[in-house]
Amino acid sequence: MKMQKPVWMLMVALVAAFALAACGGGGGGGGGGGGASTTIEIASDGENLAYDKKEFTVPTGQTITLTFKNVSTAQQHNIVIVKGGEDVAAKVDEEAINAGPPDFLPADRTDIIAATKMLGPGGSETITFTAPAPGTYVFLCTYPAHYAGGMKGVMTVAP
Repeated sequence: MKMQKPVWMLMVALVAAFALAACGGGGGGGGGGGGASTTIEIASDGENLAYDKKEFTVPTGQTITLTFKNVSTAQQHNIVIVKGGEDVAAKVDEEAINAGPPDFLPADRTDIIAATKMLGPGGSETITFTAPAPGTYVFLCTYPAHYAGGMKGVMTVAP
């Protein structure tokens, strides 16, 4: 009989430990749903027509939180991720120029995965989207002449 009491106490201790572990602890909070997420930070490259990152990679299906910071002191910029390569980026850029201010974004966003508004100097915006199927996707600034001037990069989505 003396042996059963320690076994019983061990079982209670184990159940309590599992219950506490399941309740959380650690980690910094965050969105519900339990899905994985990735955070990306991109900025303009000072007064150059460029981003500080030319490329980044994300896993397919994950929730992506992207923060874009316009660190320019004189120019407006945005970031637009398109559903394809240079051909789609050129089409979106042309449509964006035709759309005009304030955001230089086409009304039909069929070819756009995600986009920030046009940000003035010092502006910042965070957007959230789900990473599409594996492949490469161009991102660009749609302010007139910025894409043609080289303000673009590539998002690679890995399986």
